[in-house]
Amino acid sequence: MTIYNGCDGSLNLYYKGLLISSFPLTKKKTFERYLYQGEYLILKSMREKLNIKQIIYTLTHFCTIIYNRKKNKQPIRRSDHEYFISCLFGLLKLKIIENDELNGYLIMPRPKLSKLKTSVLKN
Repeated sequence: MTIYNGCDGSLNLYYKGLLISSFPLTKKKTFERYLYQGEYLILKSMREKLNIKQIIYTLTHFCTIIYNRKKNKQPIRRSDHEYFISCLFGLLKLKIIENDELNGYLIMPRPKLSKLKTSVLKN
């Protein structure tokens, strides 16, 4: 799994103890922006007259499908990764899952480059 690092670090998403997705954190792609995607998905679903049970089932089902694809080493489209982040943050917002060692997110700071790497990059 590739960890995507931005200038402010990376946002790594876990479901059932497995690293599913990684997103870069930058000035424009902030953690708050990613977090809002889950809230927006819930609001959009409620405007379409879906009840909470249907929303929870749909979000959980999609996360489980992506988890099984990752576990079985099947390819996952980038659009599915984008929808997964919305579903995961939606489940966190509804307090269906908790941000713990098995489910949720981990924000990693940007790795510091060693002196040797920085001198090579400058040349």
